[in-house]
Amino acid sequence: MLKQSGLVLVAIFSGLLLALMISVNAELAGTTSAFQASWIAHGVGGITAWFLYSAFKKNHARANRPEIKKQYWFGGVPGALTVVFASMTVQSYIGLTGTLALALIGQFLLSLILEHYGLLNQPKTKVTIVNLLPTLLVAVGSILIIYGKVEM
Repeated sequence: MLKQSGLVLVAIFSGLLLALMISVNAELAGTTSAFQASWIAHGVGGITAWFLYSAFKKNHARANRPEIKKQYWFGGVPGALTVVFASMTVQSYIGLTGTLALALIGQFLLSLILEHYGLLNQPKTKVTIVNLLPTLLVAVGSILIIYGKVEM
């Protein structure tokens, strides 16, 4: 149980980092451009990932590792586009909270599709109203967040 709750905390921390990343990248895009912010963010991220990899890599023989599938190289494309698009929307009337709420809807929807069809090695899970309800609630919450803002 402790391992499961630890993973929940890691997922929550990941969400906190995502909000911080989007906010910082939007500020950077405001002084440069959304595309330049994506370049800078991914350059710094790549260097950080290399240091983390170097610090935590396990010395397994190359023969023991499975072949990397070609579709795994695609992961950087959505990451770069996320930085660009989020940088644009955070600086609009949608704001940071609205951007994150709407992005969560997209994440829910794609996750449901991936799991329903078992794509990208996800276990197949039938889509039900129980799966769709959180997406609907986040959509309603997003509308309230975006259009119910009170300026301070």
